[in-house]
Amino acid sequence: MTRRHRPLWPLALLLLGAGGNALAQVPEDGLTWRAGYALQRDDNLFRLPDGVDPRAVLGTDSAAETVTVRSLGLAYAKNWSLQRVEIDLGLVDYRYRTYRSLDLTAKNYDLAWRWAVTPRLRGSLTASRDESVNAFDNASRPDQGNRRLTRREAFDAAYELDGVWRLVAGAGRTRNINQQPQRGEDSEMSRTADIGLRHEAGSGSNATLRLRHGTGRTLGEGRAPASLRDDAFSQDEALLELNWVLTGKLSTQLSLARVRRQHDTVSLRDYSGTNASVALNWRPTAKTQLSLRGASQLSSYQTNTASVARTDTFGLDAVWQIAARTSLKASLAESRRRYLQPLPGQALDNERERTRTASIGARWAITPHVSLDGSLQSTRRSGAQPGLNFASTQAYVGVDASF
Repeated sequence: MTRRHRPLWPLALLLLGAGGNALAQVPEDGLTWRAGYALQRDDNLFRLPDGVDPRAVLGTDSAAETVTVRSLGLAYAKNWSLQRVEIDLGLVDYRYRTYRSLDLTAKNYDLAWRWAVTPRLRGSLTASRDESVNAFDNASRPDQGNRRLTRREAFDAAYELDGVWRLVAGAGRTRNINQQPQRGEDSEMSRTADIGLRHEAGSGSNATLRLRHGTGRTLGEGRAPASLRDDAFSQDEALLELNWVLTGKLSTQLSLARVRRQHDTVSLRDYSGTNASVALNWRPTAKTQLSLRGASQLSSYQTNTASVARTDTFGLDAVWQIAARTSLKASLAESRRRYLQPLPGQALDNERERTRTASIGARWAITPHVSLDGSLQSTRRSGAQPGLNFASTQAYVGVDASF
């Protein structure tokens, strides 16, 4: 199951991916309780541009902020014959020392029924709620809350045709809502259905080809005049997913999708293109892991000067288990975003944003049930518009317990 306690900044995710948050990975059969306490410090919470006086924007002498994050959760899983039930519930409480209007108590869940009619026909029925605080990298209102809420309900099934071929199908509903407009991303609701064919090799490799159709609606106002904004859309995708075990130490994951989105009334907002992602994972030794990743994604972003945003990301992650209870992790990442398809009569938005992130962290398992995490991250964005450039340094320290 996915982890649902999402700390305020990506640096915390660097460590919490290794363990200890309110909505943790489902254990073996039985009940597990988890609790956590963390302090997060950001020297530029609202991502003020370089050279801006915080007193002129925020009315304070500093743009720094400290956030206390408390979490509590439980996970339960049990098998009944061919059926399996998984339940993950959690509360995450964010408390800001200075900007208390941003305080949030997030209520999250992750539920799954792994069903099977026969050993050859099986699937999942899932529901999740993920509530967290967005970083202010792409938000513009420091005087408003900045919550992100994502809810998903999905059904999938797989039928084993023979030893290697599977017929797969699924349907789902997703709602991704940002309390503040995010630069380069629209809030939206969507429903999808897909059907496909999967090939599974004996080595653990598999390849899946899917056809997916969806309908939905973008949410939020103020991006463009109503006469030039079209919220309702339909989307078709042809998707290829590949998980390839090259050797015992090397594997890769590839996703390639051809996307076409059409709008109900304003065809100027239609777009099509290719989304792709790739990851290469290498374990040179038993205690070391390296991951190289890249992606290029189109997303709807309706303004006067754009209809679509294209975001390219690249990253390198390294994990080193230096002792039985101690691990180190480092990460380098860069994302580049550009805006496409301006409305008639509007100049193309030539803005090119580049964000670079570097982080390092450590995790110490004090006991089998208690761990201590710490990390430091630096983020810098540059672009043609000086008002979007910023630099930020974030620090994180937290303790987590499970029982």
